[in-house]
Amino acid sequence: MDYAHEPSGVFLVIDNKSFYATCECIERGLDPMTTPLVVLSEAANTGGGLVMASSPKAKELFHITNVFRKRDLPDDERLIVVPPRMNLYIEKNLAVNKIFNQYCANEDLQPYSIDESILDITHSWRLFGNNILQVIRRIQHQVKTELGLITTVGLGNNPLQAKIALDIYAKHNREFIGVITNNTVQKKIWTIPKITDVWGINVRTRDNLARLGIHNMYQLAHANPF
Repeated sequence: MDYAHEPSGVFLVIDNKSFYATCECIERGLDPMTTPLVVLSEAANTGGGLVMASSPKAKELFHITNVFRKRDLPDDERLIVVPPRMNLYIEKNLAVNKIFNQYCANEDLQPYSIDESILDITHSWRLFGNNILQVIRRIQHQVKTELGLITTVGLGNNPLQAKIALDIYAKHNREFIGVITNNTVQKKIWTIPKITDVWGINVRTRDNLARLGIHNMYQLAHANPF
């Protein structure tokens, strides 16, 4: 398939890195990239508490994920454990989307979740820089300067490409930017080794695809949809 002839826009999917944990670090005057902190829900139905978010340093030092419960947390004085403050996170979400709205029209900004947004900047990005990566870095810098939040950005010619670029590439490089275009689909998507790493493909979908003889993204791209 020649993806070069597919419709081509300029879309960003922007994620606020470790959003809840970052918000809590900022409110405490702490560096969100170097502080081991977790946000722990203490609802009665979570068996003593469930980790809602962990900072990058907490993940690095203690391998904490969002499936951890209170009993799984290490007894380490370096680890800061705080309760969630949803009103704070909603306030920060509104503030960051207000910044995003400076780069595209209202109808081209779609908040996807409390920490993720989709921006169609096809018709507006040239107002802010000479190339698209320059504009992305400008957005990242503005969000960091004004709100202290760290943004991870996926860029694509459609929202799905941008989302995959975010999840597979942006979250694992130093600039926190990932790029997939129509011209790089074969290199960037067909070669993804684990099919469940792709947004929208859960274990159940993986198993359904396996029954059709589809086990990876290359096979999925070449499957007959009929």
